[in-house]
Amino acid sequence: MLRENAAGLPDVASCESEQPHQVLQHLTRLFYGIARMRILIADDNAQMRRLIRTMVEVSGWEVCAEAKNGVQAVTRAIECKPHAIILDLAMPEMNGIEAGRQISSILPDVAIVMFTSCASPLVQIKAARVGIQKVISKSDGPKLIRALEETLAQVHRKAA
Repeated sequence: MLRENAAGLPDVASCESEQPHQVLQHLTRLFYGIARMRILIADDNAQMRRLIRTMVEVSGWEVCAEAKNGVQAVTRAIECKPHAIILDLAMPEMNGIEAGRQISSILPDVAIVMFTSCASPLVQIKAARVGIQKVISKSDGPKLIRALEETLAQVHRKAA
């Protein structure tokens, strides 16, 4: 675990044994004063939501809500005001692009990562236009947490 020095700042020497994502996660919490990051998961596949939940919770974060379609994602985002949202593209009732557009207009400081099977360049362009900061392919699942951490840092730098 990354320790703090006498001045309350991260002790860089103590992070040599840490994984880079653990260091970034600790620094994000330390810098923004957030004890536990609240994450909303939106995916129409229940097994995928469980898998993402496990990844999020193993990383030390809290899943504040889950949604199985875009309409629920917007509603739950308003209710629980997460720090970040993991959003699928292909969902019933409202797709991830439209849900992301609505969420980013209501909650402009929330980090949104689209986690989809369809991570084409066109999807990335459409996502960026509506306020989704990053698109990750589900085939790159291990990169999700790192992408989430980077997106949180990016959004908070912009908000500051």
